[in-house]
Amino acid sequence: MCTTVVVGKKASRTGSTLIARNCDSEEPIQPVRFITVAEDAHVNGTYKSNMTKFTEKYPNKSLKYTMVPFLDESKLGIFGEAGINSKNVAMSSTESIFSNTDVLAIDPLTSAGLGEDSLLNMVLPYIESARDGVTYLGQLIKEHGSHEGNGVIFSDKDEVWYMEIPCGHHWVAQRVPDDCCAVIANQSIIEEIDFNDPENFMYSEGICEFVDEYQLNPDYEGFNFRHIFGTSTKEDRQYNTARVWYGQNYLGHKIEDPRSSDMPFVFKPNRLLTVNDVAAVLSSHFDETIYDPFNPESDVNRNIFRPISMNRTAESHILEIRNNVPEEIAGIIWLNSAPTAFNPYVPFFANSLDTPKSYRDTTDSYDINQAYWMYRTLAVLVERDYNKLSSVNFDYLTAAKTLAKHLVLETDKAVKEGNIKNIEEFLTEQNNKNIDQMNELAMKHIGDLVQKGLGLSKLTFDITKDV
Repeated sequence: MCTTVVVGKKASRTGSTLIARNCDSEEPIQPVRFITVAEDAHVNGTYKSNMTKFTEKYPNKSLKYTMVPFLDESKLGIFGEAGINSKNVAMSSTESIFSNTDVLAIDPLTSAGLGEDSLLNMVLPYIESARDGVTYLGQLIKEHGSHEGNGVIFSDKDEVWYMEIPCGHHWVAQRVPDDCCAVIANQSIIEEIDFNDPENFMYSEGICEFVDEYQLNPDYEGFNFRHIFGTSTKEDRQYNTARVWYGQNYLGHKIEDPRSSDMPFVFKPNRLLTVNDVAAVLSSHFDETIYDPFNPESDVNRNIFRPISMNRTAESHILEIRNNVPEEIAGIIWLNSAPTAFNPYVPFFANSLDTPKSYRDTTDSYDINQAYWMYRTLAVLVERDYNKLSSVNFDYLTAAKTLAKHLVLETDKAVKEGNIKNIEEFLTEQNNKNIDQMNELAMKHIGDLVQKGLGLSKLTFDITKDV
């Protein structure tokens, strides 16, 4: 159960496209790792999912790409989650969505269909644009069907596409307008489909006939995908809509009712957005509202809605494709090892040969030298005494954001100055150096939290004060 934010290039301050998502796992501890998959790593034989009955022959060529898979493939499959390939195409999968019973009774999900565990590694290595991603995935769904209801996001330097697959074989995709953004939270959210606008809409073959034949459209006119295929239940209003409400309000589209079922899919923000704006939404626990779980004054309201940032967020990513730099350094993966409320987004240049050891070599046993476990440690220490340590954590996050931006600028500068023989090798080395500095800052914060936490212990006694 995830939360997604996307931003078109004319809605961002730097002209970048941004697609981002919190990957929320089933349990608080489900380790992930961050890896680079080499070019032509998947070109021979047949892929077989160990979670579903899906099989597909590998194409003859595959691109280099990054992904953030769960460590336990025996339980969850590969589950690549998100990444950027060597053509600077980004993909985030999946935003779980659900269809209504009328639709599922006619077009049920399929046991041999393409599932969440396989989506990224069966699509991202084989596409050369965001639009190509929709077409490629649509063909797989046509051939195999879908195993789950999913929302999938694609981007390149020019376009952002959001694709919804709520049932076994039907889907739609909409290009997010360049000057708009969107917030999505486990519900079908795409609205009116213009079947005469192929530049901005794509859809499964026969979808109109399907809806007409089975009389699925509840509206008097139009083709509102959300109304026809989606859900609108009391569970949605408790679990999903408040997250969209908070995100839209933060980004400048004012909505009064957190239970509203009529919030728009895309909207124009009230300012040009940055990575930090997207990060703020994905790090939110309804900050500065009565629904904040940390609100000490509102016992009644603070647990009404499911927050965006959760203790079981396995990782969070912001995939940035930039237009103001050479294409060799255009792709950046901003990775938060989560929980997002307490931890920073760390930048990685996508066009590298490998990922840093502390992110790549995650184990299922605790090791504070690994990024996943280091940031889990940090989060536990902050949350335990949040109302007393949040200001300390705020200072750390401010320093981390500043350092991250500085490291990106310094790397950009070095590339623009030239004299780099092999850009992939340079970026691999640079990522390692950058992450060393980010990890050092995090470990220092952990040390500060331990010292301050001990000072908050109830097992203390001062004879001059307590007697």
